[in-house]
This record gives sequence, structure tokens and C-alpha cells, in this order.
Amino acid sequence: MKKKLLAFALALSGLCATAQVGINCQYFPGIQLGSVKVKNTIGGVESKYRFAAGLPLMMIDRVGAKWYFNIDMNALYYGATQTNKANADKIKIAKSEGGFFAGRVGYLFGKGDLRRFGINLNVGYMTSNLDSTKQVFDTKKYVNLGGGLIYYQKIGGKIRVVAKLGYEIYSAKKFLTSGKGTYFEGTIGYSLFQKFGVSVMPCFYSKKFEYLNATDKAKVSSFVLRMGLTKYL
Repeated sequence: MKKKLLAFALALSGLCATAQVGINCQYFPGIQLGSVKVKNTIGGVESKYRFAAGLPLMMIDRVGAKWYFNIDMNALYYGATQTNKANADKIKIAKSEGGFFAGRVGYLFGKGDLRRFGINLNVGYMTSNLDSTKQVFDTKKYVNLGGGLIYYQKIGGKIRVVAKLGYEIYSAKKFLTSGKGTYFEGTIGYSLFQKFGVSVMPCFYSKKFEYLNATDKAKVSSFVLRMGLTKYL
């Protein structure tokens, strides 16, 4: 009887067991370090300025066995936490860059738990400080629409790697005739205890904007390093 129960338990556990495929990065709480560079041409006059990326993050980036999800509310969270400082004139320049509410959804292909690759669609509401304003919610706002590629790799029992490459177009009837951008995001996750650990996400973004006035334009280049908590799936 005991042998039958043991055999049944082993069979049941085999049916219920699933391979560890994927990584869930919680950048809330999370921090980022980096730099944002803006180049403007307004009325024929060119200006350049640079500022450090906003420190607090509010982002979820999840690569599962089949589905990929990303929710970016970094600019919204930064604005909400820095509004009082901006009103008190304690901010030299608003570091608003990223999503008020921007999302991605994708589907991954591949068999086994070692690697996955896939595609994703992007849509959302974003902002960039194209006017060097000090007010965190007075920056230029636009809609993003685009897509990208995803690659996931498992390395041993401790490390997961994800790479994302994409292209987006930007639109805003009030000030843009056209806008476009590219991004690269890489993630390295390391397990510290069982399925839980930390992750580091180096990211590069390049955006170009053409204003309604044909002579006016702007370019944004940013490089940031995000750090947060991670759970293996």
C-alpha cells in the first residue's frame, strides 16, 4: 500500500511540476541611475542640456513562459513624489522622462526552459522634458505606439538574462508633426534565495521630435541603469 501511495505521489508531482521559465522584475520599489541629454532647435536657436535620470521608479517587467508584460509609470511616480519640491522651487530642472502610463504586451515562442524569443506591441502616454521646465507635470506629453523583439535566456540555476529591442512612433496634435524612437533594454537577474533575488536593467533610449513649426525639432538620448527586486517564474 505504501509503495502504491509513493508511486501515486511521484506521478502526481510529475504532472504538477512546471519548469522555471521567466522572470518577474518589480521596480517598485526600485531605483535608477543615469543621464538624459536633450538637444533642441527652436526658432533657429540650438540649445543643449543634460540632467540626471529621476531616481524613484514604478515599473513592472515580466517575462513568462508564453507572455511578456511591461507597465511603465516612472514619470507619473516621479512627478507625484517631486511635486512639492518643484512648487517650493527646490528643483533646478524636472527629470520627467518615461511613461505616465505606458504598456507592452508580447508573446514568446520556444520549447524548454532555457530560452524564449518573441514579439511585443507597445502603447501608452509618455513625457519628456523638451523645454527645460522646472515643473514636473508641465513637460511635453505624447502618445507612443510601436513594437519590439524579446529574448530570454536561462543561465544555470541563478542567472536569467532578457534583451528587448524596439521601435516606436510618437504623436501629439498640439505640438508634433512626427516623432520616432528606438530603445534597447537588457536585464540580468540573480537569485539570492530560492526564486527571489535582484535584477539590473541597463537601458538606452533615443527619441526624435519634429514640431509643428518646420524649423523646430528636438532629440532626446538617455542611458539609465535600473535596479529592483526579482522573482523567478
